[in-house]
Amino acid sequence: MKIIATDPIPLPRAFTLTELLAVMAIIGVLASMILPALARSKTNAQNAACINNLRQLGIAIRLYSDDNGYMMPTAEALPTHPTLPQRPVLRICDALSHYAGRAAGQTDSSLLFRCPCDRAYYFEVEGSSYRWNTTLNGQRIDLGETLRASGGSITNGEPWTPDTSVNHTSPATPMMVDYLPFHLRSHQSGKNAVYMDGHVNPLAPGY
Repeated sequence: MKIIATDPIPLPRAFTLTELLAVMAIIGVLASMILPALARSKTNAQNAACINNLRQLGIAIRLYSDDNGYMMPTAEALPTHPTLPQRPVLRICDALSHYAGRAAGQTDSSLLFRCPCDRAYYFEVEGSSYRWNTTLNGQRIDLGETLRASGGSITNGEPWTPDTSVNHTSPATPMMVDYLPFHLRSHQSGKNAVYMDGHVNPLAPGY
């Protein structure tokens, strides 16, 4: 029997070490360019979620006041350390739970009280990532408009003495604020706030 010689099957060419290092270097450069952009996108998305939460909570406060003679809720600033331990009042998440669900159009309102950047566990411990402004406890939600219309007196005719901790004009008074500066920003407060007129912005200087 005659044996016919055939050409050997060529083996696939492997990467050289130099080529492999070059590919790894290119991947490293691309990653260094992409990762910061992804981090910024994540930060922006978390800030947007926080702003949406506070805007919905502002609506919830308005709904609460509509059902309660235009009065705002009374709640603790720090429920684990109530102002009067012998007579603690509601947590803001409990006071607004029914109305927050209606404002958001969902059955689970608790998620509105959680800032996605809250890594200090305020939501888990206090029930909310947002601190309630206790100077507004039991106040009329239209207090700012009432003061302007009455020339600086509350509806019962008594003179109004400005409180150094709060500016009682609707646009300027924060109702709920991030407990801590959760949002890293260069030239603005790291706390978001919803104000009495319903708008949401970084916390104004002076608070």
